[in-house]
Amino acid sequence: MSPVLDRVQFAVKENKGEKVMENNRASFGSNLGFLMAAVGSAVGLGNIWGFPYKMGMSGGFAFLLVYLVLAVLVGLAVMVGEFTIGRKTGMSPVAAYRKLSKKFTWMGYMAVLVPFLVLCFYFVLGGMVMRYALGYLTAIFGWNTWNVADISEFFGTFILNGGQMILWTAIFIALNAFIVAAGVAEGIEKFCKIGMPALFIMLLIVIVYVAVQPGAMDGYKFMFGWNVEPLKEDFLKVLKTAAGQMFFSLSLGMGAMITYGSYLKKQESIQKNAVIVVICDTLVAIMAGMIVMPACYAFLGGETSSGPGLLFLSMQIVFEKMGYVGNIMGFLFYALVFIAAISSSFSLLEVITSFKVDQNVAEGKAPGRKKYAILAACIIFIFCLPTCLDGLGAGINGGAAIGTPAEILGMSWGEAGDITEFAEDTAYYVKGDDGIYTAVADDAAFDASETYYLKTAKTWNGDWLDFYDVLSEGIMMPLGAMVMAFLIGWVLKLDFVVEECESSGHRFWGKTFFNICYKVITPLGMILVLYGQITSFF
Repeated sequence: MSPVLDRVQFAVKENKGEKVMENNRASFGSNLGFLMAAVGSAVGLGNIWGFPYKMGMSGGFAFLLVYLVLAVLVGLAVMVGEFTIGRKTGMSPVAAYRKLSKKFTWMGYMAVLVPFLVLCFYFVLGGMVMRYALGYLTAIFGWNTWNVADISEFFGTFILNGGQMILWTAIFIALNAFIVAAGVAEGIEKFCKIGMPALFIMLLIVIVYVAVQPGAMDGYKFMFGWNVEPLKEDFLKVLKTAAGQMFFSLSLGMGAMITYGSYLKKQESIQKNAVIVVICDTLVAIMAGMIVMPACYAFLGGETSSGPGLLFLSMQIVFEKMGYVGNIMGFLFYALVFIAAISSSFSLLEVITSFKVDQNVAEGKAPGRKKYAILAACIIFIFCLPTCLDGLGAGINGGAAIGTPAEILGMSWGEAGDITEFAEDTAYYVKGDDGIYTAVADDAAFDASETYYLKTAKTWNGDWLDFYDVLSEGIMMPLGAMVMAFLIGWVLKLDFVVEECESSGHRFWGKTFFNICYKVITPLGMILVLYGQITSFF
């Protein structure tokens, strides 16, 4: 073997032997390892915080219904497609799309940009979760150094303390870089084999405890009681919210599943793995809802739509009302959130790292995994700083170190001022609890107690977290899904997927279903979602 090949060849070491893949690419040591890693990528803050929060602001059951339909008709098809693209090419997104069609290479670059943007706020939230978990752990033993007992003051003080936010973000990023630098089998797979089962166990413990609390049943009714009125009132809003959550939760359109698919062994079933990942991810999201919703109804009077505050303020109130046992439940809750967060975040960092590793290997160079994992983490850390310093939307006027995107980039709304009636030929807006501005109907009655706004320019919900989120989850993910479905359905044809899925000796089921999904349902559905996002934010 030549020195060059010896240097760049990927291998998975097992005991004292060495297992080399057919395409000289790293792989997971077992299908269980792949599944746990893929589930870990899918299961994250989107499930435990985003799903309950967005369900709360979108009508409960109506949101759940649309989410489940999208997961089956869009999520499953997109995941099968991304696994197929990854394994067929044996490459990360950029090289994979370039190999399939040079005209679609830009899709690969977008698939690398999306996780970059997501991590610009995800790393910050992960650091906050670490801080809260340690706070409750020390509270169990009566230590006050990390105490989170003074709920409202702690949250407000913490998010406005730029130094603390940066410190915990840096620690969380360092952990991610360490795992990714260790490689596929030694880092990602080993963590997920332990972390994912532990996540499910802790979820069950907290669910059981919350279920027996007085008032919890109202939360279950909100989640599962038949109520489709929100769909009649604003179907497009529920659709785009559920779609954005689905993509974010399942890690679709962000290159993670293409990257993990490139490590999937040829003998494993793509369809079976995709179904398991979608089911597990959806199950965790529903389980998280079965914690948060009943808890909010039992202890908070049904307040469920408070954004990041739902995870870092509302749940604190819940645990505080439990007494001493609240410290234990708080630690378990934030510990499971930490596991979910880091298993998703390092999968996104892997997308960025593998892009450069694959490029080096193609050029006959050493992979340089450790170097590029650390370099990527450092660059993302710089772009995390605005999220760390704007006080989650508080801005300079709220005591934060820097302004919000609306303040810095001029995407602001001006208050209409002290008005006594609506002026003719003037558009007025009101700001909802979700931070979105809605136009006042022409025939609406003037309300002196309401604050009305004039549109000077659109804002992206007012903080850097939402700024990054809208660009990635709101625009790029559904765009990526739409184009990928078009590529498979109309350019490569379904046979592209069928052949790769059946190459492992497994029969491809549901040809008609998947063909309709790729050709019609996913593209048209994503056009509706993109229309809803664009009209809401621009």
